[in-house]
Parts: sequence; C-alpha cells; structure tokens
Amino acid sequence: MPRPIDPALRPRLLDKIVDYVRRNGVAEFSLRPLAASIGTSHRTILYHFESREQLLCTVFDTLREAGRREMDDCLARAAGPPRAVFRALWLWLARPEMRPTLCLFYEMYGIATRDPARFGDYPRRVAQFWLDGIGRRLRDEGIAPARADLLAGMIVAMFRGATLELAATGDAPRLTRTIEAFLDLLPFGEAAP
Repeated sequence: MPRPIDPALRPRLLDKIVDYVRRNGVAEFSLRPLAASIGTSHRTILYHFESREQLLCTVFDTLREAGRREMDDCLARAAGPPRAVFRALWLWLARPEMRPTLCLFYEMYGIATRDPARFGDYPRRVAQFWLDGIGRRLRDEGIAPARADLLAGMIVAMFRGATLELAATGDAPRLTRTIEAFLDLLPFGEAAP
C-alpha cells in the first residue's frame, strides 16, 4: 500500500527551492543538484511541480508575490507627497541587501522574455504588478486615473532601468541622484494635458 501524500510537503519544498534559487540563480538550474541540495529526489520535485519549467514558473510567481507584498509595505510606510513616497521606494530598492534579489529578478525576467512559450506571460505579470501598485498609490493621492496610469508607466520604466543598472554596477549614489532628478521632473500636481 502506498504511503499517503503529505499535503504540507509541497509548500515546504517550495520554501527550500526558493531559497536555493535565491542563492544559485536560474541560469544553470537543474533538478538533480537542486534535489540533492534540499534533501529530496528529483522525482519528488516533479511529482509536486510537474516539470522543470512549471517549477520555475512557480518560483518566479512566488518571488513576484513576495516582492509585491514588500513593495506594498514600503509604499504603505512611506509618507508625504508622491515624490517623497517614490524616493523612499527607490531607497528601499537601492539597499545593498536587495542586490541579489535584483540580480535574480533580471535573470528570471530575461529567461522568461527569451522563451515565452515555456514561461508564459511572467514578464507581463511582473510589469503589471509594479504598474498596479504605483498607479494605486498615485490614485490614492488624488491623481486622476489616466494621469496616474501615465505617471506609473514612467516611474516603472525609469525604476526598471535604474535597478538593472544598479544590479550591474552597484553605483547606488549616482543612480539615486538620477532617480531624484527624474522624480523632480514629474508633474505630479499638474492638471492632465
């Protein structure tokens, strides 16, 4: 008689797998080294996650959701006008301890962008969660929805470029000055054109 399936095993495995991916990245991701590292078999991983690609999608989504919660928390703690709020968001992203997460994010984003047939709409979902979070904060500040969406798109594009460069160069002081200058140029309080 086969042993019953432990319903808590999948979430425990996922926690270990996410930790492994944070440490090792995904460029050379393989199930057998992963399984050996977390103390299970590759068959157990496949049983719970179907395929390597499905497992990576689950890891990507888990990390995206954790990032969404962290971003929402950062935005909720930030006080003041939009410039101050988004400056606080940048400073949170620019912390040295965020560098490994940024590097992993861009590695995952690039892989998913290169092979959408394997990873679905992950890049679009990532972009949308940033647009939604920033747009919501702008609308909460009383900015009209169409203008909030436009400003959110501008902020996401600038932050995306700046965090990619930060991951590559580590030059937080220069990029912080760049972000501050960019935020000063945005017409947060002006009427929509």
